[in-house]
Amino acid sequence: MNHMFSLAYLTVPGTHPADLVELAAACGYNGVSPRFISMRLPGEPDFSLENEGVYLSVRDALERTHIPLMDIELARIGDGIDVLSYEKNIARAAELGAKYIISSVWTEDHVFALNEMKKLCDLAEKYQLLVNLEFMSFSGIRTLDEAENMIRAVGHSNLRLMIDCLHAHRAGVTQSMLEAVPQEKFGFVHLCDGPAWIPPVDHPDMTGVARSGRLYVGEGAVDIAGLLKGVGKVPYYSIELPNTAEMDARGKFGHAKRCLETAKAFLEKNGL
Repeated sequence: MNHMFSLAYLTVPGTHPADLVELAAACGYNGVSPRFISMRLPGEPDFSLENEGVYLSVRDALERTHIPLMDIELARIGDGIDVLSYEKNIARAAELGAKYIISSVWTEDHVFALNEMKKLCDLAEKYQLLVNLEFMSFSGIRTLDEAENMIRAVGHSNLRLMIDCLHAHRAGVTQSMLEAVPQEKFGFVHLCDGPAWIPPVDHPDMTGVARSGRLYVGEGAVDIAGLLKGVGKVPYYSIELPNTAEMDARGKFGHAKRCLETAKAFLEKNGL
């Protein structure tokens, strides 16, 4: 089966989005998934499309390589953040061809989160974009059930459920649980592998592995085949696989290329 693969920002973090486009093209990816909305993590650069230089360089790289812009991140729902502040990034991403926005929740105020998610979906609809809601153990939406509950409560047709293989493993998600979800509810998938051990939420490995220690597909303990069978057909796989040691050893090109090679080999081996 032919699959589409996109190169996600976090696989090669800190990379300018125009360079991410060039890297994706050089490695043989079918698309690119940049971070235009910063999470404001320590040392994280800001590659907002509100910056005219960033916008023009990305536009030129996309036109030159013919690599499509698949999705953008990260439209966080969090205390003190008005999602309407994301509009210029969303509008410009839509101009460049993006189809999805990734969102996640970083507040315990569920009423606020619900209202902001509704606003985000309205904003995305204005630009014909879909919102992919991601759950993870250390965020405000931790489980598959919590994500499904929010999607039902929001009630917008452009809100999708995103499955990240590492976060799904840590949340105890199984193939049968995913098979119980209507297939049309899923957006694209974040593809990666990881260790079997599920650390406590306050353990350094909880965020450490997620942001710098994921494993190549098929080289960890995540039931990737089961998760993908549970989700079924998706528009594409975005490979989000940060691994500092591998990138240091192989360089950005070598690491990104290896991510794609192992993903393709795994899917073929497992008949996916």
